[in-house]
Amino acid sequence: MSDKTYENEELFLKKLAQAYTEYNAEHILPFLADDFGYSSFWVAAPDLTKEKYTDYIVGKLATMKKLNTINKFFMMYEQGTGKPFLLIGSKTPQGDFGCFDVTADTDGKIAKLAIMPSSFYHLGYKNKEDFDKFLASL
Repeated sequence: MSDKTYENEELFLKKLAQAYTEYNAEHILPFLADDFGYSSFWVAAPDLTKEKYTDYIVGKLATMKKLNTINKFFMMYEQGTGKPFLLIGSKTPQGDFGCFDVTADTDGKIAKLAIMPSSFYHLGYKNKEDFDKFLASL
């Protein structure tokens, strides 16, 4: 992948964190490719298309806002490639962190978004002090 692809992916992940913290899907919807697909490691249902994901995320964020859910995120990077991943501040059923894995297409639009256990990847951080602050905030 090119550095530009990773830049687009990192920008989207930052916007995704913003959407979850401000409960507003409008931060991410313009980034989605027409053939976008969303999947979750913890859901056996088929991938969601762009249209179904839009309905899903708008509803999910509205519910989170109503419940006053506090979401915390931290940007991580795959060791060796530098590909960005967005770590989620809540633990998975297996006890590790979940993370968002995103794939941009050649036009820079987001073609795939998946939520997976962070243990599937060899992730690192750019700043240990910032990572320690993130962990302490949970």
